[in-house]
Amino acid sequence: MSKKAPQKPIRITMTTERYEVAGSVFTVASEFERTTGLTLTTPDEELIMGILSDDLSDNPSDVPASPDDYFVKPADPAVLRAMRDHTETDAIEEMKLITEGTLATMPDPNGTAETVVISYHETELSGMEGTTSTITYRTDDPGLVTMLRSGTVRTALTFRAHHRTVCTYDTPYMPFQIAIHALVVDNRLSTDGELVLDYLIEIKGGVAERCTMRITIGETKS
Repeated sequence: MSKKAPQKPIRITMTTERYEVAGSVFTVASEFERTTGLTLTTPDEELIMGILSDDLSDNPSDVPASPDDYFVKPADPAVLRAMRDHTETDAIEEMKLITEGTLATMPDPNGTAETVVISYHETELSGMEGTTSTITYRTDDPGLVTMLRSGTVRTALTFRAHHRTVCTYDTPYMPFQIAIHALVVDNRLSTDGELVLDYLIEIKGGVAERCTMRITIGETKS
């Protein structure tokens, strides 16, 4: 029987900003086979969706073939400022959550890498009270991050830059189908204690949103 990894208490700070965007992750996905696994997004698709960097050519044929060769536009500061200045709308949804959780590392049998597991309880602030969220990744592949939620809300979200996933979001009311198009996965949790996820998310039948999530972990206060 495998020994359970010891859990270290940690302090988690999570900030998110999200706002509606034009287009549909599902519409783009309809051109490909929809599976629950990772589907690589082509540069042409991201060019059409307007999320490639400004230094790329407007000619799709000039876009690098490899996702590692290009960068996406960060969330547009001008757009965010304009939304914040518009006092008659709540176009930007902002949330900050500070909570305590646990960190566990599980070495591979061969000793070449570790699996990192961060868990915390959602609160009423996130709208998912009664739910436990678990972030998992391997130290030899930090660009692939999974976020599992169990309890009141159940889902499995997978993030890898320039990949899309389709999953089910199970709530006490009814299940929803969700598409996620990851743009940036900047995972420095093992070195700097920080993870930044920049992605498009859409509930089928709803409106796509661009979300930037920043998670930092540190020692708990004594």
